[in-house]
Amino acid sequence: MFIMWTCIISFALLLSLIVYFPIKYRRSKQSTNYVQSPSHNTLLELTWSVLPLLLMAYMFVEGFKGYFAKLAAPTSAEEIQILGQMWSWTPTYRNGAGTDMTCQVTETKTDVPVIYVPAGRPVKLIMTSRDVIHAFYIPDFRTKMDVFPNRYTSMWFQPLEPTRSVDGKYFDDKGRPLPGVNGHYVFCAEYCGTKHSEMAGYIIVLPAKEYEKKVYQLATAVPTGTCAEVGQIIAKRKGCFQCHSIDGSKNSGPTWQGMYGQTHKYTNGETQVVDENSLRENILYSQKRILEGYAGQNMPVFAGQINDVELYALICYIKTLNPTTPQAELDQANEQLDPEKLKKK
Repeated sequence: MFIMWTCIISFALLLSLIVYFPIKYRRSKQSTNYVQSPSHNTLLELTWSVLPLLLMAYMFVEGFKGYFAKLAAPTSAEEIQILGQMWSWTPTYRNGAGTDMTCQVTETKTDVPVIYVPAGRPVKLIMTSRDVIHAFYIPDFRTKMDVFPNRYTSMWFQPLEPTRSVDGKYFDDKGRPLPGVNGHYVFCAEYCGTKHSEMAGYIIVLPAKEYEKKVYQLATAVPTGTCAEVGQIIAKRKGCFQCHSIDGSKNSGPTWQGMYGQTHKYTNGETQVVDENSLRENILYSQKRILEGYAGQNMPVFAGQINDVELYALICYIKTLNPTTPQAELDQANEQLDPEKLKKK
């Protein structure tokens, strides 16, 4: 506001002088009483130099303090890890939990993560990228920060009001925000490839107590359903569908439709039938060998990013996408999820 009023007063003063001087010193008035202008006026020149300098110095000091306040989050801030990758965001909360659902906020109906934050408390995002440069942009909070591979950047904000729900719900059955829900959109503001415009997210602000409860639930909850159903949930959470289709259509990564049981050829000349072991290796260590035709792509390395239960469920899901998979294997993939049993497997 100080800068705005300084600009308004300066504009009014200068505009008044621009109008006043031509009238006061017009040629017709001075033709009979011409006086040569003085070469300079020390007091006047000091005034129009020093006064703006003092104003600018004050603006700089206050702006610099605000800049540092924006960069340095309060020590009481809730820290959330954000991982960017082509083309999704993955949040990780202080207890190691990830998001429990996705929603659809783009015209292409792409599944994007739901990120929960507490109301009335500073939130610090610690961000890094798995591949290229991205930018985490929240228009509603007027904040944006670039996200780089091999380093951390951070930003913080303090949401004041919880997100409104509709009868306790935020999304409809198709994962779209319900009318009246005032969540906050997240976008990538740094061009990062084919699906840059679909690299989005949705922030839900929860009351402090609900947030604590939600973070605990995220860390302890196990998805329910068959192994294949859980695998589909894991695929959404990990952003797999950003690159892999399940209907045979071409994407930046190979389609999962019919993948299991096929013979794949890699850029190193090796060929191998896709089975459980090859899927496991290709998911955990994706850069160890590159599928022929996809040498320009950079699939994330999931070693350390996915546990054994999630990995097994994901492989089960891929199995079911090939109609020629033997029935015995399909029955196994459609077993009811038992985390203890899967850990042993």
